[in-house]
Amino acid sequence: MNVLAEKQLKVFEPSICEVERQLREEEFNKLYYQLRNKDENGLLGSMSLEARKKLHWLILFIYTLKNRLGGFSYEIIHDGRMKTNRPIIYAITHVGKFDIEVTSEAIKEHCYLLSGDYEHIQGTIDAPFLLLNGVIYFNEKIKADRSAVTNKMIAHLKAGGNIMYFPEGTWNLSPNLPMLPCYWGIVEIAQKSNSIIIPVAVEQYQKHFKINIGNNFDMKHFGNNNKEKAKAISKLRDVMSTLKYEIWESEPRLKRKTLCGNEWEKYVEERFKEWPYFNQTYINELIFKPKNVVTPTEAFSYLNKLIPCKENAFLFRKK
Repeated sequence: MNVLAEKQLKVFEPSICEVERQLREEEFNKLYYQLRNKDENGLLGSMSLEARKKLHWLILFIYTLKNRLGGFSYEIIHDGRMKTNRPIIYAITHVGKFDIEVTSEAIKEHCYLLSGDYEHIQGTIDAPFLLLNGVIYFNEKIKADRSAVTNKMIAHLKAGGNIMYFPEGTWNLSPNLPMLPCYWGIVEIAQKSNSIIIPVAVEQYQKHFKINIGNNFDMKHFGNNNKEKAKAISKLRDVMSTLKYEIWESEPRLKRKTLCGNEWEKYVEERFKEWPYFNQTYINELIFKPKNVVTPTEAFSYLNKLIPCKENAFLFRKK
C-alpha cells in the first residue's frame, strides 16, 4: 500500500476547511521527508555511481522482463544520437506511467531518473529498482527542494553520470499539443554541467510504444543570459514537438467515417487506469504556465458568466 499517496489524497479532499488542509499538508510533508531520507540514505540509495553502472545490465534485464510480462513492446523509428564523451541529459516526452521502463530499455544507456513523484513511487514494487538504478527525487511543492535538486543534478553530471529528464513536468494529456510548455531548468543545468541534451519523443498506442530519438542538442550554441535560455528551451520544445509529429506521421491514416469521436477520451481514461493516484486536476496543477499565455478554457470562460439574450446570441454560435 502506498501510504504517502493515500495521505496526499486526504490533503486534497474538497470537503475539508483550509485550516484542516494545512494541518494535513504539514503531516504529509513530515512523513514524506522522513521516508525519503530513509530511502536515500539506506543501502540502495547511498550506492556509488560506479557501482550502479556495473549493475546496469541487471536493471536493463529487469526492465525488459517487466515490459514483456506486462505485454509492452516498442520500436525506435529513428535514432539521431551522435557519440559524445560529455554527460547526457535525455529529454523525454511524458505520456504515462510505463514510459520510464520502456524508454530505459530502448536507449540502453545508464542514467539516473529525475522524479518529482516520490510520494507515488514509495511503497510500490518499482521503488527499490529505481533506487538501485539511481534516482534523484525532489518535491515540486517545496522551493528549497527545487533549488537543491538543481545542484544535485549538476554534481551528478559533472561526475560522469547521465540523467533522464521529463521537461514537461507531468504527463502530456493535451488533445492538441505535441509538447506542453517546458520549464527552462534543463537548459540551464546542461549549460552549467557541460552536458549534451538528447531529445526523445515517445508515444503510446495501447501497449506498443514508438520512440523517436533526435540529434544532440548542444547548449554551447546559446548564451548564458535569460533571453538566450528562453530561446534555447523554445528551440528544444520545437525539436521535441517535431519528433513527436514524426511519430504521428508514421501511423496509418484513419478515415473520418471509421472514428467514433471519443477516441481521445478513451486514451486519457486508459492512462489514468495505469496510475489511480493521478487525475486531470492534479496534472493540470503541475503544468508550467508561461506568462501572457492563456488556455482556450480560460479565453472563453466569459461565456459561463453571460446571460443569453438577443444582443449576445452571436457569441454562442457554433459555426
